[in-house]
Amino acid sequence: MTDSSFPKSYRHLITDEIFLDDTGKNIAEELISSRCVDAFKNIQLLLEKYGLEEYCTVEPELLWRAVLDYFEDIARLKTFHRHKHVQTDKIYAYETFWYLRNHPIQINGADMVSQCYVHINEYLFSYWLIKKMATELDSKFSSNIQIDNFIEKFENHDLVIGFREKLYYTFRYRPYTQQSLLLMIEGFMTAAEFTLEIS
Repeated sequence: MTDSSFPKSYRHLITDEIFLDDTGKNIAEELISSRCVDAFKNIQLLLEKYGLEEYCTVEPELLWRAVLDYFEDIARLKTFHRHKHVQTDKIYAYETFWYLRNHPIQINGADMVSQCYVHINEYLFSYWLIKKMATELDSKFSSNIQIDNFIEKFENHDLVIGFREKLYYTFRYRPYTQQSLLLMIEGFMTAAEFTLEIS
């Protein structure tokens, strides 16, 4: 991505020096572009995992807009709170919110996929969020817990499957915001961390 690929209303994200590395270098353009590339790859992996890559595509322009909207929110947080770094739970909440809002995954032929995939963005991003939380828990506790294939076991546990289904239902039918997603993630992670610490 180049400076010219940033719509005018988002150009301040790369010119206002909001996203700096530890040396003070402005890394906004690189950071935003790499987030978009990583998101595209991760969505493709999810589509492949559930056998949907033939029926669904990731629309680059919608994904790019979702990433820009996410960074717009993060820029506001950083400017308002004057934090150098954003907590991980906020990243997951705001990222998921904007991917859901912009619907970057498009179904090529709705008549060719099961009804459970019609709301493909809500379906896949509920898995996306569970994977993010599992990965975070694994990074925090891998040295202290002796669980092989923790992420896979976490994602496939009945309790987590039930929770993922509730996320999907919420994404489809209930109102939610970045902040309500953040509170949900913080609550979930607190309970999970407590359980892992006392195990």
